[in-house]
Amino acid sequence: MFVVCLLAATAVAFGVTEHLKLEDSPIRSTRITPLFSPVCDACPSGARSALIGFRLRREEDVSLDIVDSSGGLVREGLVSQIVPGRVFREFAWDGRDASGRTVADGVYRAQITLRDEGRTILFPDEIQVDGTPPDVEDVKVKHQVFSPDGDGHADHASIRYRFSEPAYAVLYIDGHALPHGYRKRPVGAIQWFGRGVRPGTHRLALAAQDPAGNLGASTRELTFRIRYIELLQRRYRAVAGQRLRIRVSTDSRKLRYQLTGQGHQSGGGVSIGGAGGPVRSFVLKVPRAAGRYRLKVTANGHSDRALVVVRAKKR
Repeated sequence: MFVVCLLAATAVAFGVTEHLKLEDSPIRSTRITPLFSPVCDACPSGARSALIGFRLRREEDVSLDIVDSSGGLVREGLVSQIVPGRVFREFAWDGRDASGRTVADGVYRAQITLRDEGRTILFPDEIQVDGTPPDVEDVKVKHQVFSPDGDGHADHASIRYRFSEPAYAVLYIDGHALPHGYRKRPVGAIQWFGRGVRPGTHRLALAAQDPAGNLGASTRELTFRIRYIELLQRRYRAVAGQRLRIRVSTDSRKLRYQLTGQGHQSGGGVSIGGAGGPVRSFVLKVPRAAGRYRLKVTANGHSDRALVVVRAKKR
C-alpha cells in the first residue's frame, strides 16, 4: 500500500510539473537596453536610461523592480500599476537606486511581480551600467607636416593610440569633433587627410568614447601643418646673371618653376626619382637685367609664389 501511495504521489507531482511546463508564460516578448550610462554628458537625454519593454498576455497588476547581480533589490517599485495585456509597453530606468543615487557600474536585471498571481519573474536580459569614461593612455603621431595631394608620400597625418578599454577614437580639429568611426578598439590608429580645411597650421586632439557613450578627456592639442609646396621665403634678392639656390618644402619628388617679369620668362623642372626623396631645393638662373620678377613653383597641381628682386652686377 505504501508503495502504491508513493507511486500515486509521484505521478501527481509529475503531472503538475508537466502542466506548469505547458502553461503559457505571462510575458510574451521583451526588449531591454543591454548597456547605458546614467551619467553620460555626451549622450542625448533619452540615451541616459535603460528601456525595459515587454508585452503581457493579459492585463496584470504589476510591480517592476531592479536587482543587482546577486539578486539584491536596488530599485523597488520602478513601476507599480495595472498593465494592459497584448500591448507592448516600455518603462525607463535612470540608473538610480531607491535613494536617488546613481548605482555603481555593474550588471543589473529587471524583475516583475504579478500581484494577482503572487508570482515574480526575473528577466534574463542583463543591463550593463557603465558610467566610467575611457582614458587615452598613449599617443604617437606621424607626419605632422603632410600634403593630402594623393601622390602616396605623406598624404595624411597618422595618430596611433592606446585606450584603457575598447572605445571609439574621437578626433578634434581646431576644437571641433569629427564623427567617430564604427570600430571600437583598445589599440589602433586614426588618419586625418585634411579634407575640408585650408592649408596651414591646425590643432588636433584625441579622445576616447566607449560604447555606453561616455566621452573621456581629450589629449593636449598637437600641431599639424598641411602644405603642398612652400617657398621658404616671400622675397629673394639676387645679383643679375648669377645663380640662386631656392629652398622649398614639399613631399613631392617633382616640381616645376617659372620666372616672369621685365619681359623675361624662363622655366624648368626638377625631378628626384627613385629613393632620392622629395625636392629640397633647386638652382635658379638669375636674369641679366635688373628688376623685379615673379617666381612660381608647382607640384602635384599646387603652387606657391615669391618675389625675386634682381640688382645689377657691379662693374
